[in-house]
Amino acid sequence: MSDTSDGAVIRCWRMLRARHILHAYLFIAPVVVLFGIFRVAPAVQTLLYSFYKVELLRGRFTFIGLDNFARLLTDPIFQQAARNTLVYVVAIVPISGILGLLLAVLFNSRFRFQEFFKAVYFSPMVTSTVAAAMVWWWMYNPQFGIINVLLKLVGIREQPWLMSSSMALPAIIIFSVWKTVGYNMIIYLAGLQGIPVQFYEAATIDGASAVRRFWRITVPLLAPTTTFILIYNSILAFQVFDQVFVLTGGGPANSTNVVVLDLYRQAFQRYDFGYAAAEAMVLFVCILGITILQYVYSKKYEIAY
Repeated sequence: MSDTSDGAVIRCWRMLRARHILHAYLFIAPVVVLFGIFRVAPAVQTLLYSFYKVELLRGRFTFIGLDNFARLLTDPIFQQAARNTLVYVVAIVPISGILGLLLAVLFNSRFRFQEFFKAVYFSPMVTSTVAAAMVWWWMYNPQFGIINVLLKLVGIREQPWLMSSSMALPAIIIFSVWKTVGYNMIIYLAGLQGIPVQFYEAATIDGASAVRRFWRITVPLLAPTTTFILIYNSILAFQVFDQVFVLTGGGPANSTNVVVLDLYRQAFQRYDFGYAAAEAMVLFVCILGITILQYVYSKKYEIAY
């Protein structure tokens, strides 16, 4: 009799567990379906298009294998766009990260109007990139822009900024640093507040200076935060588009043309979707490779506490 009752209990428990699992899958099903439709399916479609000559207006798809990728190797416009993108990434990631860390260390101590200044530095991050870029376009104006006015006041000659092929990309980098440094500051500030105060107290008792405490305690214990910021900023930097499109449109003389902007032109101006898909796949592989490299390499320096 007891065996029968035990079997009934087990069957009932299994039915309840199966019902709970079914309910869980039903709850996540909308998210999974939407993710599949708007993320997975376009990614797979892009991969397939990269091996075809796509003529959407004619409804014609011609398989050409790796020809689109071969064209990338000999296309001077794409090569320049790739170089510009790489320069942008190499500049924006460390500069915005270091400035964000320094600001976080500054704001980690209490002082008057601290919250106000936090909001001031973070506000660019929540501002529309297009709207902010339009304001900076006026600021960069070589004739009446506020930046040249300020330079003239301190005795520095006016700069052509967005009108110069040598100054346009640095101008975009300056704008992007201003746009992203506030986010890095908030993330680093959260990491700093998670470090136990006892470490700093013990180091102070041992006679360690503020600089030594920063290099021996703060920097090592912020390794996980730094890893996240490096990966996040790198991904965003490789996908830069809005500010370039608004500020320069890729000019002058393609000096600020980047991969995503060139991809956009190939797909929606020249309607060469296969070639644009190949550019997208190359960009995806670069982002994935650098992300994995940063993650694996930074693991060596992470410290648990």
